[in-house]
Formats: sequence, structure tokens, C-alpha cells
Amino acid sequence: MKVGFIGLGSMGLPMAQRIRAGGHDLTVWARRAASLEPFAGTDVTVAATPAEMGGGLDAVGVCVFDAAGVEEVMFGPAGLVEGLRPGAVVLVHATVAPDQVQKIAARAAGHGLRVLDAPVSGGAQRALDGTLTIMVGGDAETLAEVTDLLSTLSDHTVHLGGVGAGSKAKLINNTLLSAQIALADDAVRAGRSLGVDPEGLAAILMTSSSACLGSSVRLRAESLRAMADSRVYVTLLKDVALMAELLGDAPGSELVDVAQRFTTVMRND
Repeated sequence: MKVGFIGLGSMGLPMAQRIRAGGHDLTVWARRAASLEPFAGTDVTVAATPAEMGGGLDAVGVCVFDAAGVEEVMFGPAGLVEGLRPGAVVLVHATVAPDQVQKIAARAAGHGLRVLDAPVSGGAQRALDGTLTIMVGGDAETLAEVTDLLSTLSDHTVHLGGVGAGSKAKLINNTLLSAQIALADDAVRAGRSLGVDPEGLAAILMTSSSACLGSSVRLRAESLRAMADSRVYVTLLKDVALMAELLGDAPGSELVDVAQRFTTVMRND
């Protein structure tokens, strides 16, 4: 396929590299020249603007931070809608609110473009290995057209329903991760109160029945405050807030309450 990719950060760069390694004809765009350096001397095409990525592209992956970023590269000055051919598929890999990606999809349809809501999970190493989990919302026939492309990125692509369903699943996932971090912090403080050796307790909790990714993230850090400047915190802060707005006081909102302890404690620790 002829594929474009926008968003060459810690997740997007290895995803783009996987697409090229999978034999697809790749075109990329980035605001910063430094983001393009890994493709210097390769057969990857570098576009001057999103619009100039080319009318011949079959699909474009967008892996930016939030909905505002997606809207800018799609509908802003020299955005994708000005250059993509009708029928091209835009894969929104960013984590955004379901109603936001639905609005993006509806607006893109007015330009003849098809949007798949396709957030990813797994981290940079799994992106590099091509073993991400991809949560897809959108038309099943459109998904079938890009299955080969997604197989370069993922060994676990799940179709969840219409546009917005993938974002709902991703927000639930990241809210649960935040809650696990908060509970692990509670466990550390409980151990401290009981006089349990902190290093020994961490070693136990990371290898026993309570072990999970979220607890490991907290147990490997000295404190929640030590995580405050990390991209993990910035991302989860955004996603928990989106989940709180989406869920309100509906069943399951208790999960948000626990997750918000993580973000609140980090601000005040």
C-alpha cells in the first residue's frame, strides 16, 4: 500500500518504521526536522505539508497527542483533506474522546475520506516489535482493506464496533492502568506504616499474584512525584479526565474515582 504517517514520537516513530519494514511505500510528515532524521538516506518520502503527502496514498496513520492535534493535521492549513484522494483511509491512532473522533470522522466524510478510530496500546518496545494492541472502531469493510497494513503493527487487532468504540476501550484501559498505579501506591504506604522493608515489598509485589503493569510502573519509581514529569503521567492525566467526562456517575465510575487518586496525589505529593 501507499501509506502516510504523521506523529513520529515515541510510539509513532517505531510504528512508521514497522510500516516501511513491512514493504509499504511510506511518506511521512513532521513539524520538527529532528523527527525525520531516522529516515535520512532511506526510500521514505518526506512531505513538506500534510496536504503534500500525496493524492495517491491509500491510508494515513495519525499518531499525535490529542484531538486538537488530529484536527490540525487533517483540517488545518495545508491539512490532509486538501491532498488525499476520495476514499483514502485515515487511521486515528491518537487517544481522544469518542464524540471527538466521531465528529472528526463525520467532517472527513464530507471530503470523501474514511476514518477508522484506531488507538494503540503496548508501549514503544511493542511498537518496534510489531506486537501492539489496536482497538478499532469503524466500518468493517474499511478495516478489511487495511488489515495487511495493521498486521505490520499488531498481532492483536480488535474490531469493537462503530467509530468511537475504539476510543472508549482505550480510555477504559488507561483508566484501569491509572487505578492500578494508585492502588500500588496505597500498598507502598501500607507497607511503610507496617514497617515492611520497601525494596523487599516491591520485589514481592512485582512477582506475586498482585503483579501487573500498573503496579510495576509505580513500584519501580521512587514515588508518584518522581513520575510527574513523565509522558506516562501527562498521557494518563488527559485520558482519565476524558473518561471521567464520558462516564459521569454511570456504573463503573468507581474506577474513575480510584484513577483520579493517582492524578490528584501526583499533583499534591
